[in-house]
Amino acid sequence: MSPTPDRHVVTAVLVAHEGARWLPETLKALLTQTRPVQRLVAVDTGSRDRGPAVLAEVVGAGNVLTLPRTTGYGEAVAEALRHAAASLPVPEDNPGEQRTEWVWLLHDDSAPAHDALALLLRVADNDPNATVLGAKLRDWTDRRVLLEIGVAMDGAGRRETGLDRREFDQGQHDGIRDVLAVSSAGMLVRRDVWERLGGFDLEFGLFRDDIDFCWRAHAAGQRVVAVSDAVVFHAEASRRGVREIGMAAESARRRDRRNALYTLLANLPLGVMFRALARNVWSTLVRALLLLVVKQPQAARDEVRALGDVLRSPGRLRRARAARADGRRHVYRSIKRFQPRWVAARHAFDTITSHFAEQSDASRREAPDDIPIPEGPGPVRRLLAHPGIVLVIALTVVSIAAERSLLTAASRLGGGALVPAWGGASDLWSQYVSGWHPVGLGSAEGSPPYVGVLAVLSTLAFGKPWVVVSVLLLGSVPLAGLTAYLAARLVVPETPRSGRRAARRRIPASVVRAWFAAVYALLPAATGAIAGGRLGAAVVIVLLPLIAVQVARMYGLPRSAADADPIARAKRAGRASWAVALLLTIAMAFVPLTWPLALAAGGLTWALFAGRQGPRGRRNLVIALAVPPLLLLPWTLGMIVHPSRFLLEAGLHTTSPVPTARELLALNPGGPGAPAQWTTYGLLAIALCALPLRGRRTAVLAGWMLAIFGSLVAILVSTATVSKGADSAPAWPGVALVFAAAGVLLAATALVQRGTEVLAGRHLTYRAFGALIVLAAITVPALAAGTWIVRGAGDPVGRVSSDTIPSFVQDSTGPRTLVLHREPTGRVAYTLLRGTEPMLGEAETPVTGPLRNRLDDLVSGLAGGRGGEGRALTRMGVQYVLVPRPEREPLTEVLDADPELTRLARSDAFGTWGLPSPAGRLMLMEGQTITPLEAGHTDAAVQIPPGDSTRTLLLAEPADGGWHASLNGDSLKSEKVDGWAQGYEIPASGGQFELTRGMWMRHTWIAVQAFAVIAVAVLALPGAPAAEAESESRGRRRAGTLARKAARRADRGTQALRRRARDTLSLDGPDLDEQPAEPEPSTTQNLPAEEPVSSPGRRSRSSGSHRATPRAGDSGSGSERSEREVSETTPSRSSGSHGVQSGVGEDDAAEDGIESPGRLRGVRRLRRAWRGEVPEPSSPGDEAEASSDDRVGSEERS
Repeated sequence: MSPTPDRHVVTAVLVAHEGARWLPETLKALLTQTRPVQRLVAVDTGSRDRGPAVLAEVVGAGNVLTLPRTTGYGEAVAEALRHAAASLPVPEDNPGEQRTEWVWLLHDDSAPAHDALALLLRVADNDPNATVLGAKLRDWTDRRVLLEIGVAMDGAGRRETGLDRREFDQGQHDGIRDVLAVSSAGMLVRRDVWERLGGFDLEFGLFRDDIDFCWRAHAAGQRVVAVSDAVVFHAEASRRGVREIGMAAESARRRDRRNALYTLLANLPLGVMFRALARNVWSTLVRALLLLVVKQPQAARDEVRALGDVLRSPGRLRRARAARADGRRHVYRSIKRFQPRWVAARHAFDTITSHFAEQSDASRREAPDDIPIPEGPGPVRRLLAHPGIVLVIALTVVSIAAERSLLTAASRLGGGALVPAWGGASDLWSQYVSGWHPVGLGSAEGSPPYVGVLAVLSTLAFGKPWVVVSVLLLGSVPLAGLTAYLAARLVVPETPRSGRRAARRRIPASVVRAWFAAVYALLPAATGAIAGGRLGAAVVIVLLPLIAVQVARMYGLPRSAADADPIARAKRAGRASWAVALLLTIAMAFVPLTWPLALAAGGLTWALFAGRQGPRGRRNLVIALAVPPLLLLPWTLGMIVHPSRFLLEAGLHTTSPVPTARELLALNPGGPGAPAQWTTYGLLAIALCALPLRGRRTAVLAGWMLAIFGSLVAILVSTATVSKGADSAPAWPGVALVFAAAGVLLAATALVQRGTEVLAGRHLTYRAFGALIVLAAITVPALAAGTWIVRGAGDPVGRVSSDTIPSFVQDSTGPRTLVLHREPTGRVAYTLLRGTEPMLGEAETPVTGPLRNRLDDLVSGLAGGRGGEGRALTRMGVQYVLVPRPEREPLTEVLDADPELTRLARSDAFGTWGLPSPAGRLMLMEGQTITPLEAGHTDAAVQIPPGDSTRTLLLAEPADGGWHASLNGDSLKSEKVDGWAQGYEIPASGGQFELTRGMWMRHTWIAVQAFAVIAVAVLALPGAPAAEAESESRGRRRAGTLARKAARRADRGTQALRRRARDTLSLDGPDLDEQPAEPEPSTTQNLPAEEPVSSPGRRSRSSGSHRATPRAGDSGSGSERSEREVSETTPSRSSGSHGVQSGVGEDDAAEDGIESPGRLRGVRRLRRAWRGEVPEPSSPGDEAEASSDDRVGSEERS
């Protein structure tokens, strides 16, 4: 049947570059359109494969234009339209009727469906304002997958299709819609509009030129529409890196990113353009950093170089903006509706929902392909229906209820072991990198490493340390629940145990995992850490499940399909060992005891499984355990010299009651905020009942071994007394009890799993036993949450008052303040402050040795009323003595009776006394006269006035050789004053005094440490290959397999291929093999439009009804018609059209080096079809045999 006469003249432009593997099918699809094109110009840009020969044989050398390899797509199209073949006269069907010229753009890897052009022109007939039309793009390999139905671009230059990754086409996006742009693969443009706009910008070469062109079309008042009924199958070979981009040596990513920035900056209005430029500079740097983290340095380099290419070419951008000046502001207001917003947030949300919906997705994937699966609820409902998300929400609600008195004190949270998070992130960074800490009498010890962790997190939190501390401490319960739920996959696998008892399960595995996580998050140690302000313990409780997950991966658990490859399994285990090292480093920074516990567990593992680990396993274990102390050097050297520091935690070392034996056996560390002992009795009972369990004996025994180990460590820790600065108190056994509780929970979970299984059994007694176990398990987290809510979490942690220190003693560079208070044991404790309250990490940098002993003696004498300590305290820079809550403190009377002290102020919050002589950090002493001088926190620069004689300049800091002083540029000789302080001899002439502290060693070590931490993080993180590349790799393997099958079928017999080709072409005439082999010049003749049928090597897919004339209301691809349907057509002639056929399907075989007879005959047939030669029709028997062959090909494909 001939195509319906119309008023359109279509010139198809096919650009090919290294496309021999796609060209035969693309040519077949193009030349068998139900509405054929009148003109065809093929362009080859320096291909080195068989592509030029295929084009020349099929369409004739006169219609093929050969251009250099460096030619871009836009330039190739422009040259094709200037070619004589693009302007050949076309006979008129209706003389006198006004005709419309169109340009149809195609890539060598884009095969249009047989009715694509007809459907595009039908829309153009119905809407004359639509001058740029695009087709629906589906994947070349998996032709159910949607690629594009129009595209948009956001402010960051991301190409947004509005589709999910690998979304199947089920008609859900069908319709004719206005879009920002359509792809150049299958773009149909009215020729006068193309010429008026100047075609594609030749500066682009490849990528984004279609978006730029459509943007300019909008500015010119044209309408750009996407037609979903018209379908083009696109391989996206250039974008996916399947073939080399011949026009430049640069990567596809760099060119794509550069052209995206160029499109934005050239088309946006001036003000919006500058905002977009600033945004993209920042986003490019962030994206490059993230790409480096995931081990993609080439992609990161491409991102930065693309931005540099744009910034280095202001002239090109200025010319482009001048050419696009007309209508730019007006069109921006109209196309803003096409720009997607919150794309990154939406993609992140989709990632989260897809992760937590794995179970339902897995069940959907397991269903047979031929059984339709109804659509489930939306992503939000699926997310809220997931037990893990419900768990986190529930724990968050419980935490808010229990911490109700602390929520308003987040910015001033303190008390117990928690030091208020004053200042900003810059203060934490300054403290961590500094080699001198102005705390107390001064200390050269390095800051604890957890300060660096908090500095990093505070930077990410926009410079707010209090936000980080509040989230880590107050949000530790829901965070621990989340990490425990992720780790519970190791304990509670998704697939039930095999056997008769596992046939049904009334309670899903995800619910058991949620129970496991809830019990872990509400352990007595977790709630006690919040009430006691133990930030370190809260962080470790959150991290321990993640460490367990990585340890399991280090030993190849859980098993997966990827473990079949030993190389992949070894790499996975190696990355897990580095991840364990990194997480253990963070945990050790907050609670040093974590590392000895891990070391003991690792040693036990080495001893038990030494013969089964192998060299790689032993190496991974050494990495996991040896790296943390190395990363934390030189801090760990102090731990080795003073082993008792392993029992300390982040923050202040406070006094708490020693837990009793009953509390330890109940997994309760005691102290403030600890729940009642009976809340864990149910968990212990379930774990004890699990001991006789046979099916899960390994898990039960491992859990009890861990519980016994943790309990023994907790007993030892609770009996030790540790000194931290002036504070001496028993160590807190909470972290050790977390290990013990985790073991008990592991054993109890095994019995709970068994209980959920027997609930589905038929034996009534077993079902009752299972119900009892489940009910007992539910009471454990319920009782823990209920008691926590009732007791609350507000003591001793709470809001820290800002008036604890008088304003006149808050100068951190002035005199120091000695704070005294008596502990419940009767011991007098003290703190030496420099101005305001201590900051995070300052308590971990105390002064030790003889100086500490000297200060202890002075405080003892002052508190005992001995007298005579005033002068020595003044020379230590102390001028004020402060006692909190003086009404309750017996020290008040002692200080009032001291003749050297004068009461300055007294309130309910504090009482303050002053020493007679002024003091400061830097003091000029001349005889008995002391004159304080201005000094900074570390360095100082001050003008010393002339005097009568030589004087002594006292720096109230320890003389450790790290200070360097000069007077008028001349170095001063240092001396010790009072046996400890730094002093200098100042001549009578005075002058400009400068004091500095050398810190280059500390700064160098911090740089080395940062580099090492980044290296470990990079080694721990897996690489992130693009998902599209993985999909294309699978597609290439699949295509190669199909090609080899096609070649084997062709070699088995040539008669079937010949009958199949005749049936495909449905042409009248002699046998094709008798036709001349040499190509002849093309002539303007008509051929009948035929239905494409699958070739032996590849099955052709179409999306609409297989009829020459589309019917009104035909839904095209949305109806998803059978791809094997073949409709018979009647050959006829029409004086205005070319009808061209293709019967090639073995192109991939040539890529594998296979030269099949069917492929060679297919090229000759395409050539003769283009010349207008008509072969003899095929017989019904041949048609049936071809249909049978098609079914065989379909089965092999499936």
